[in-house]
Amino acid sequence: MSSNNTHPFYQLSELIDEYSNNKDNMTVEELQDLRENISLNLFYISSDAAQAIANYDAKDYKRKRLQAERENYYRNDTDVKTGKIYTVADSERLARLDLKEVEEEVVEALRQKERVRIIITAVQQILNAISSRISQLNK
Repeated sequence: MSSNNTHPFYQLSELIDEYSNNKDNMTVEELQDLRENISLNLFYISSDAAQAIANYDAKDYKRKRLQAERENYYRNDTDVKTGKIYTVADSERLARLDLKEVEEEVVEALRQKERVRIIITAVQQILNAISSRISQLNK
């Protein structure tokens, strides 16, 4: 394993690479040690994982709040071409156009949240595989 100054995500990646490259040659003790280190690093990234999830929730709330504000603004505004008050559909469409940057922030936050979910699921599956390998070697 690398130095303790390395971010737990990168340590986790290195440990998984180690497992991938050496799994057929590892002893029970090495596998157990590796499993513990992977579990610890998964725990250490939990704060970053929680932050990614919270970021998405915050960005999504911001988008919804701004969407409602912009729709309300347009519902009380007049279309200069027709002289009529904007319809609900027009208000929604115009508000959506106004919020392009916010929508992009939400998409990026969702991407990060999904990446965290995929990583956690994959690491859990790898931990299960290591456990199975340990059980097989102990027979």
